[in-house]
Formats: sequence, C-alpha cells, structure tokens
Amino acid sequence: MNLPVSIIVTCEEQEQQLRLLLPSLLDQRYKGEYEVIVVDMKHDKDLEEWLEEMEVHNPHLSHTFCSTTARGIDINKLALTLGAKAANYEWLVLLPVGAKLSGEDWLSQLTTNCNDKTDVVIVKTDRKRQWNLFGRLFRPTFSLFRSTSSIILCRRSILLEGKAVRLSNCQIVNCK
Repeated sequence: MNLPVSIIVTCEEQEQQLRLLLPSLLDQRYKGEYEVIVVDMKHDKDLEEWLEEMEVHNPHLSHTFCSTTARGIDINKLALTLGAKAANYEWLVLLPVGAKLSGEDWLSQLTTNCNDKTDVVIVKTDRKRQWNLFGRLFRPTFSLFRSTSSIILCRRSILLEGKAVRLSNCQIVNCK
C-alpha cells in the first residue's frame, strides 16, 4: 500500500500553468490516500472561484491563500507553511506549478523513494542546477524549494518544526 501524501502547489499569478497541472494531479492512479493543496500567494479572486468550482468535483483538492496584509515575512515561506499546516498527512510533496508529470502513475513512482530512514527526497528535474542542491541541504526546506526547480518530498514535521536534515537521511534522485 502506498503511503498517504499531501501535494502542495504554490502559485503566484500562474493560473494558466495551474489549469494545466491540476487535471494531471487529480487523475493520478494512486492506491494510497492523497490530497492536493493549492496555495495562492496573491489571493486572486478569479483563481479562487475556479478552485472552489474544481473542489466541488474533486474531493482530493483544497486551497488556501496568503493574506495580502502579511508583511515582513518571506511570501514563499508563508505559502509553504500554510500548505503544510493545511496538510493532513506526514509526507509532503512540494511541487512547482510548472511541473510536468510523467503520467497517471507519477505519484506512485515518486513515493517509492520514501521510507522510514528518509526524511527528504529531492527529485532533480533540472540537471543544470544539480550541484546547487548539495550546498543547500542544511538550509530550511522552503529555501531549497524556492531556489530550485526540483520536486521535494519531505516529512511535514521537518518543514513545520525547522528540524535539521542530516545528509544520511536524504535521497537525491533523477527525474524519470
């Protein structure tokens, strides 16, 4: 059985990319429980209406937004934190809105890298940036996510509690 996961997609004025990504995410053939949480960093009313309409037909989907009054805080960090707090499962998939999924079994293939000894899995999607990942492993996960085009799987507790990640508890894999 596949482990339950929460997929967090943050977007900022990227409705068109989100409209392309969401159907692929919601049509996954995944034997475990999963949810997709969209975090809108700009609180776009048109996007919110579309997401609410999508949620009626897709029980896996929910959304939240960053307050427009948030000041003095990194908006990317806020978005990932809100997504993690909204998540129902321990394993999170931090997915760039521009990600291209490899098919209906993408999530099943992705989660095979998660196990009891792993806290973070980094799936390299941009070979040009692969060496930048190593220098950022000990920074908080949201910094790593913001600065790469990689897909990151991590434990919710790691993200919310800001725990240190040991290199021995990380896997770096190539996107298939």
